[in-house]
Amino acid sequence: MSTTLSAPSLSPVRAPRLPSAPSSPEGARRLSALLLAAAVATLVVIADQVIDSWADGHLMLAWVMLWALIFGGIALFADSARRVARRAVVALDGWSRSMAEARAEMRLWELAKQDPRLMSELVAARSRDEAEEVESAVASNDFSDALAPIGLPHSAVRSPSYWERLSESRSRNAHLFYI
Repeated sequence: MSTTLSAPSLSPVRAPRLPSAPSSPEGARRLSALLLAAAVATLVVIADQVIDSWADGHLMLAWVMLWALIFGGIALFADSARRVARRAVVALDGWSRSMAEARAEMRLWELAKQDPRLMSELVAARSRDEAEEVESAVASNDFSDALAPIGLPHSAVRSPSYWERLSESRSRNAHLFYI
């Protein structure tokens, strides 16, 4: 029997890693493959309807054209399907994030209704935020509004006339003949 004890490790204990949801590039890859398959399937159906109207003597030519159409469709629609899939995944991620934030805010509000301490903290945070907005509005007031004509949000800026802009553009390009 041993009477010595080993000291516990000073390194933090790591929790077992849980399997997470697939990352967005993987989701975009799957969605782009699905969109690509749908586009190519549509082309194949249309080509099959055209091929059915041909005579039986041209069956080999029809199969060659069908496979050429399939590979051409894959090459043609691959990039656009990938872009559409990435946009869709980003949009869905943003939507789900906003929904999760809304649910969290609703839970916090329901808790604050029952707990007066939490409600007072929320009221204090709201008043601090409003005070910071007022301070930033006052700090950004640099009297340029006083120079603005009535009804315009910013002071009037003189814009060059058409002839001035034309002469400026021609003077910039005057030395290009010697390059």
